[in-house]
Amino acid sequence: MLARSRASFGDVSDLKDNSIAIDATYYLSRIRGQEPLVTALGGPMAAEQSIIDDLDSWKANDTTPLFIFDGCLVKGEYEQTVRLGLEANYGTEHAWNLYAENKAQEAVTNFGTWCGAYRPQSLYPLLQAILRKRDLHYLVAPSKAVAQIAYFSREEIMCGAIMGPRELLLYPIKDAVIQEIDWESNRFTAIDRNALMNHLGVDESILVDALLITGCSFLPAFPARAQPHQAANTVRDAVNMLRTNGKHVKQLCSSFDDVLMKEQPDWFEKFCKARMIVKHYIYINEDGAVEIANDDALTTDSHEYLGIKLPEELIYYMEYGLVGPNVASWVIHSEATVPPTLDGIPSTEYKNLVLSQLLPIKELALGLVVPRLNRGLHYKNIEVKAWMPNSQPAIISNSTFRTANPRVATWDIEEKVVAQKFPSWSFSAPAAKDRAGSIAFEILSLLKPEFSASTINNKAGSKTKTDSAHHLVSSIIWRFLHLRDYVDDSHELTPWGKALAASITHLEPTVKKFPKVSGLFEALLLAFELIRFDQLNSKPRQDEIPQGGSVDESVLLASRCAVLLKLRHEAIGYTGPLRKDMLAYLSQVSAVRDADRDLVDSITAHLFLNNKSKRNREPKEHYEIADALPFVNRNHNAAMGVAVRTYLEQRGNDDSEGPDMDTIAMQYFPKATNLKEDFEIFLAFFSALTTGVKTLGQNEIQSGAQDAWSQTNSYLQAASV
Repeated sequence: MLARSRASFGDVSDLKDNSIAIDATYYLSRIRGQEPLVTALGGPMAAEQSIIDDLDSWKANDTTPLFIFDGCLVKGEYEQTVRLGLEANYGTEHAWNLYAENKAQEAVTNFGTWCGAYRPQSLYPLLQAILRKRDLHYLVAPSKAVAQIAYFSREEIMCGAIMGPRELLLYPIKDAVIQEIDWESNRFTAIDRNALMNHLGVDESILVDALLITGCSFLPAFPARAQPHQAANTVRDAVNMLRTNGKHVKQLCSSFDDVLMKEQPDWFEKFCKARMIVKHYIYINEDGAVEIANDDALTTDSHEYLGIKLPEELIYYMEYGLVGPNVASWVIHSEATVPPTLDGIPSTEYKNLVLSQLLPIKELALGLVVPRLNRGLHYKNIEVKAWMPNSQPAIISNSTFRTANPRVATWDIEEKVVAQKFPSWSFSAPAAKDRAGSIAFEILSLLKPEFSASTINNKAGSKTKTDSAHHLVSSIIWRFLHLRDYVDDSHELTPWGKALAASITHLEPTVKKFPKVSGLFEALLLAFELIRFDQLNSKPRQDEIPQGGSVDESVLLASRCAVLLKLRHEAIGYTGPLRKDMLAYLSQVSAVRDADRDLVDSITAHLFLNNKSKRNREPKEHYEIADALPFVNRNHNAAMGVAVRTYLEQRGNDDSEGPDMDTIAMQYFPKATNLKEDFEIFLAFFSALTTGVKTLGQNEIQSGAQDAWSQTNSYLQAASV
């Protein structure tokens, strides 16, 4: 967008002994672009190592990164996400067609062109975990990271330089915006806002208008300059358009009224809101208070563009990553949004999941947070908007979340009581069954009647607080299990809880055998969530049935289960076959995982906002709690599902026993580091799920579904290596 000739260059040595405030989304978008197949696989393979290597370079050059993450959505941001996502779906559809025509290299190139379809926000947990391990501080902004960075630059605090997208130029920054750092050549590229204004011969107001005309993350580009047959927008083009229209955006819109009416009749209204978002940007000041820039000039309808103001305590918990911003975003804008999937397939199963089945979880999440907010919010419905064309929004009635579900208040157990019953209970316990946050501990502990009875709150207005981090994590998970019906009101396991317990017990030897493979018990819980929504089954979706053909239901069920696990792969871009049906199923898995994490976040916020947990904690402890809780998106992709599907189909395509695992690995997955072990883990995982499913009665699951699990398990044992 900006002319390269206006970029300035500097030596990396100039950054030495400085802290650089970095827009995390911008940073991750550059990491994401290193893997062309990220949009086809559903997630990267080498992102973790790429980040580690880059942070090593920062350290070697005595420069400290200060990452700032986006918080709540701003007005217009979701619409932009949908627009860009649908454009990317159109582009990747062409790539999938090339792949189907065996034009592999062309397909890879095309997938790489649309790598922007994979949202950098999906990598937030990965980057935050790496930063925690390296003792690097980070911050979650109240809304836009660029707004927080602008405050740091304006006040000349917290950082000596800034790095991020051109969107930073919208704000009154004093520093040049670093766009790229090349550690090998010891050079960095930056754009200076004042130099750009001098070059264009404009003042700050015209520059901001021109930048907005070219589009940003919360405003589409001016339609008259966004036609496919025209050259890309530049700031100079926008400045010239303003000059020929009296330097007024409204007059510019009048000149192109025919285009606006056809393309985006409400563009000017969107522009006005975007202009106010920039003018009244929200940030956390040096003292930790939330402030709005130019607040003395706020209009009476500021809620229309800034959203409803949240209590500072809740923003504080978001700031240090204790809770995520999703539920808060729903509240301030009265809408919950579903961004586009990478596959772009609006299947009946997916639509039903996001617009109907997951609504009760959203209601529970809202009910835990809203009662502690401004009373006016208690009477606002929440509109659930999904990206699918022609889909009607679902409505969450305010009557469903004015009060918290009473189940959360039934838990009251002192830390010393848990420690007496389970002396090894901690984050670092050698055995998973004693480890706080493992899911195994929280489920299996309730198999002991005397312990489950001791967790019930029999005292009105109990003052018991959860002090230690591991006590808090277990307390949150117990409440989650209760709200999701794995635990009943007597705090004993329901049939679903007993099924999960049976699966956990069955999988324990495998977890012990492969201690470096994390998240297996959490994957079991997620699998049961999917089973309960009838999303993890052997029934093919309409888009999965080939013309004039059929789908092996055992292969389908097995490969869907495998999507919940990880394929260990060298830290380079993925090398192997692709499957769009597995990518589409990953979208269903991700939707359930994200909904469950939102509920976990809301339980956490509820305990803090209601003074049920020690509030005064070090930021490091907040990070530790958030990371130990389940359903964090830990860089998942569909690779393991593709691997299992490929292996089973290859085994079934030969009259003989078919190729062995070593042959499959060498031929199809040459960069997989241990496919045989990963397959062994998968077999144990599937067997554990089957064991749990078999314990369920007809009130929980249909007998035909149980038969499908048993048949598939037998099939897998016969096909195993």
